[in-house]
Amino acid sequence: MSAARTAAAPAAQPLLPTLAAMAFLLAVALAAASRATAGFRAWTAEDVRRLQVAEQPAPLSDLRVVASDGRERALWGGDPQARAWLVTFIYTRCPSVCQSLGTEFQQLQSALRSPAAAPGVRLASIAFDRANDTPDALSAYARRYGADPATWLVAVPASGAALERLLAEAGVTVIADGAGGFAHNAAIHVVVPPGRLVRIFAMDRHREALEFAGSIAR
Repeated sequence: MSAARTAAAPAAQPLLPTLAAMAFLLAVALAAASRATAGFRAWTAEDVRRLQVAEQPAPLSDLRVVASDGRERALWGGDPQARAWLVTFIYTRCPSVCQSLGTEFQQLQSALRSPAAAPGVRLASIAFDRANDTPDALSAYARRYGADPATWLVAVPASGAALERLLAEAGVTVIADGAGGFAHNAAIHVVVPPGRLVRIFAMDRHREALEFAGSIAR
């Protein structure tokens, strides 16, 4: 028995470094997964983005835009009465999700006309296809959904640099789809002056987004 145990010991020892390496790799993989999922609380990149903003609001740089009337203006600080902005990212030629976002903002604009609505909430549809989102295209989009410029701004960043900076700071991804369109984040962003992204809502939670913005603006 003693001889058998002695003979088996050398064979078992080479397993120890292998087991240690496997344990190390597993720990590294778990740590990476934890970072990628915000501590296993979110399972998509968009969920992680929303959770991170809720826990640590993102500062946004001063932003100048060209509105649907062709005039350039400051966005976050351009309306002294605005206390909170609900912001979506669109392109005016979009045949699908941007149409839904337009319809949802149309509903929110109607809600903002209610006497019970917080007076300091504003809407902004920010276009990112600068090659095609001209003032005429922005104006057509605004007319399609009845956007009232006193409440709902349809605009494009005044420069390519301003657009890229805004997308990066807000964590918005825009990818050409190879067919002339774009894949992009479909969400409603709550921004407070002078430029701080404080919450992101899924597009089908537009009523909750309005309630949250109203609680800030009151």
